[in-house]
Amino acid sequence: MSKTLFLSYPLNSEAYGYGNGDRFKLTKVRDICCGDTSNNTTIEMPTHYGTHIDYPFHFSVDGKKSSDYLAQHFIFQNIGFVEVDASLVEDYLIGNKNLVIENISSNIEMLIVKTGFCNKRHTPEYWEYGLGFHPETASFLKEKFPQLKAIAFDLISMNSYQQREIGREAHKEYLIKNDILIIEEVDLRAINSQTIFKEVIVAPLLIENADGAPVTIITKIE
Repeated sequence: MSKTLFLSYPLNSEAYGYGNGDRFKLTKVRDICCGDTSNNTTIEMPTHYGTHIDYPFHFSVDGKKSSDYLAQHFIFQNIGFVEVDASLVEDYLIGNKNLVIENISSNIEMLIVKTGFCNKRHTPEYWEYGLGFHPETASFLKEKFPQLKAIAFDLISMNSYQQREIGREAHKEYLIKNDILIIEEVDLRAINSQTIFKEVIVAPLLIENADGAPVTIITKIE
């Protein structure tokens, strides 16, 4: 029996921004209770906040932007999943040895990585001491999975706040050198190694020529 889930967090001001930076802001500009004819609000937020996607333009002036992708690029039928034991990660960087991928089919288009940090999202540890990815993992994964189009994970960023310089290089390795989109802050609390993915749809907020955007992720699982 199949089940459909959101893998995105609702946007609100409670979640941390990267580096404890700017958050989502919702402002009511019309209010029926105050005599207006309708309720109306405005939103203010960074494009890289909450569950969001990084495009290559994020780290390269020549990189592809949001407008360079067709809708079909965000529908995934072949999905791999791996759990990382955070206690075995050294220097806040997930390396090749932390990615146990031997039993994952080589034809996957998306790899979902769960570290367990989704359970720490509302603690300072989430942004300040969260894990990141070592640059070596990009080519390692692309070699194993030639059709890989995206990596999604439950960390605030691919870039650990404790390893920011290395994290910037990791972004470049994924986005530019290996053409793998990065989807950060995915809600994986209801997902585990027993989950069977049938389909994942990533729906970015359709901002023209963007370097990143909030996304709604919907998955169908068995």
